[in-house]
Amino acid sequence: MQAPYFAFGDLEEGEDGTIHGAFASEQAIGYERGPIASAEIGRHLAILGSCAAAARSGAERIYYLATKARYSKLSDARYQGTGREFQALSEVLKQDRRSLAAQAVVGGDDGPFAHLHCEYQALSAPVFARLFEDFRTEQRFIPDGSPYRHPIALTFQEPRGRVLTARSQPLPPVRCAGHFLDYPAWPIAIIAETITQVVTRLLHHIVGREVDYSVVRTDIAALKLVSAASELLFEVESLSASRALSHYAFSARVKREGEVVVSFETELQV
Repeated sequence: MQAPYFAFGDLEEGEDGTIHGAFASEQAIGYERGPIASAEIGRHLAILGSCAAAARSGAERIYYLATKARYSKLSDARYQGTGREFQALSEVLKQDRRSLAAQAVVGGDDGPFAHLHCEYQALSAPVFARLFEDFRTEQRFIPDGSPYRHPIALTFQEPRGRVLTARSQPLPPVRCAGHFLDYPAWPIAIIAETITQVVTRLLHHIVGREVDYSVVRTDIAALKLVSAASELLFEVESLSASRALSHYAFSARVKREGEVVVSFETELQV
């Protein structure tokens, strides 16, 4: 991975094998409460987890595909605008030739505020090239600034009860610049951010007005790496909605040509 998807400055390795890095937020948080959007936190911390693994792997090139992740809010922190610098720390929990598990935290002046536990599939460069040969392009796409500052455009259907569906167009390769160089694919963090758009709209439909919310927990499973040339269908369903507790839970399925490629669950506090 390279910039702009990779957004850390210098990385430092601690004596205990942890990896430390700093990044500046770039996505608008929309209706989320907190210093940075949860999907953007997931992007940076998942990358840092793979960096912790790479630091232990020597010279061999390994591709780490995030397959499962859990985001957890650790504390409340205030939003202070985009461009704010945050400190992150990651460590490897388990690693072998085929898999990786890592965890990471991110914090600001008041300490850590979010945690990510992430599992990855590890593929050698020859195996990755063979599996995703159809994704490969010789053309390099250089964006004008970071494309990750902007949400993916969606076409929404009308809500059906407590279900809302939206559809994306194929992702222009420039929108995934720096992510698996030469193999344009939907980054799982961008899929998560796009699901969040649909969740937010369904939440507002259920509540009957626009409200801010905190993301308490999110679980995501990436079942397949999806080519950027694919358009995706995002189906979000409300699992529970308690006005008394201000607690709402949602599940989502992301489909490519009818096949589920990503599953997602989240809990929100309004």
